Amino acid sequence: MTLDTFRTTDGGARQGGADLWCTYAAVRTLTWLGRAPADPAATARALLDCRNADGGFAWQKGLPSDVWATYYCTQALRDLGAEIPEQDELAAWLTATQHGSGGFAMTEGQRPDVWATYYATRTFREVLARPVPGAAELRDWLGALQRPEGGLGWYPASAESDVRACYYGAMAWRAAFSRERTPWREPDLVDWLGARQTDRGGFVFDEHAEEPCLWATFRAVRALDALGAKPARTEDCARWITARQLPGTGFTRWDAYPDPDVWAAFSAVGALQTLGGDVPDAAAVETFLHDCELPQGGFTYRGAEGAGDSLATASLLLVRSAGDDAPSPADQEAQWLRAAHLPYEGGVMYMPGRGAEIRCTLWAVSALATTGSRGPDDAADGLDADRLTEWLRRLQNRDGGFGYWHGRASDMVATVSALEILRQLDRPAEVLDTAALRAFLDACRDGSGHRHVPEGRVTCASTAQAARALHLIGEREAARERLEALAPYASRLGGYAATPRGVPDLVSTYQAVLTRQTLGAPPRADDDVPRFLDKVRVGTDLYAWSPLGRRPAGPLAAALGTLLHRAPALPPLNL
Repeated sequence: MTLDTFRTTDGGARQGGADLWCTYAAVRTLTWLGRAPADPAATARALLDCRNADGGFAWQKGLPSDVWATYYCTQALRDLGAEIPEQDELAAWLTATQHGSGGFAMTEGQRPDVWATYYATRTFREVLARPVPGAAELRDWLGALQRPEGGLGWYPASAESDVRACYYGAMAWRAAFSRERTPWREPDLVDWLGARQTDRGGFVFDEHAEEPCLWATFRAVRALDALGAKPARTEDCARWITARQLPGTGFTRWDAYPDPDVWAAFSAVGALQTLGGDVPDAAAVETFLHDCELPQGGFTYRGAEGAGDSLATASLLLVRSAGDDAPSPADQEAQWLRAAHLPYEGGVMYMPGRGAEIRCTLWAVSALATTGSRGPDDAADGLDADRLTEWLRRLQNRDGGFGYWHGRASDMVATVSALEILRQLDRPAEVLDTAALRAFLDACRDGSGHRHVPEGRVTCASTAQAARALHLIGEREAARERLEALAPYASRLGGYAATPRGVPDLVSTYQAVLTRQTLGAPPRADDDVPRFLDKVRVGTDLYAWSPLGRRPAGPLAAALGTLLHRAPALPPLNL
């Protein structure tokens, strides 16, 4: 196996295997159409492979459980008629993600948001068939989502309303409390949602957006339905949706976007069925979805040979930058990444047509910087720095931190990523609320180290990321203190471990070395990174995540390992 194995015909690269969101969306859409995957058992196995020992599910095998992945996996398994194992353990893990305020967080110890609350309530009621715990507190938490203009925000006291938040809030209420009267000013909420319908019939997410898209339209239609309402111009809405289907295949998310994808089909079919309409060519949609199915089970967002993603594509550019074949702005991977900065959202998308995510944006900015295409004065070859900066400003949460995407609760990875994106764009940290950001960092502090989320556990990576964040907002003395706190994570096997005296891993090692470089500190005599890399290298430019797994871990691990091995200066990359 080589890195070329991961290349795709669209000019990018993919990580290999099924994508969870695509798999959920495809299974759910086929279920709505009265159909099933070509190999339901293989898809069920792919979903069960995401299950962790704590009872929850992860986006990919080996990652921590979160509510987002747990809902997608269990709901898709339910649609497939597959058994969901150890449901008591799942219920216990899910209960542990509920915050004392009543809302749910994506992971234990994180602050609650409406995304996670929606996923948790639906998992309790629809998958586990159990009542949602903490009902009284949940009522109050959901009731506090409404903003003065009538819409719902991402969490109580959120700075803005969004169609997605309205959908998640309304559906969470219905899951938890059935048809019980909601605590909101429903006429104002319905009016706010109705005002998001454009003159073309489709909906936008918020007051800032201008171009309607299928995702916003599906969420708006479903939110209105949960409130016992419909779009004011129902027929125009249905016509706009059906016009998104390309002849003989699936749907596209926006007017000017050329390629059909899985989540556009999901949004279109779900919205049309809610409106009481038919899918114009359901057989073509079914065929398209089956074309996205992988032989080993699960789905990609279009045919796997052309389904690149921004993280894998950036990885290939970064690996090349550490070798003799330096990338240029004209390379196909660079063009792919620029094309993933679509005009409809401010950041770079994980996959074209999906939502913008902060880690993907950081990897894209870092990779494009190796081609000489970066910054506001090089817009033809780089990304739009003004739009990225404004997107980051809107992404900052009230607690000062950042989440992976719009409306998600804050964590350390996303927070340092925001600062590192701005640094590479030559934009000052002060375009953000740095006082609030420092408060979030303090909320994650525990002794000399830092946690990934305010009530999580201290790790090497989170402590390293906090040190860099403090450095980037000018808190140099505090940053040096955190740097010294990394010493106990250096492993006798070489490299750094997530916890003291643990097994070293590639992510922790990269974060520790990057932090020492960022703060201008020389390498430690006892970290022995070359010895660690020898233990995780499994081929030319291929690496495992840790010495315990001697299998190539794909493009992301290849980028981290190759850069640690060859690059004189590490670019900022977070996972």
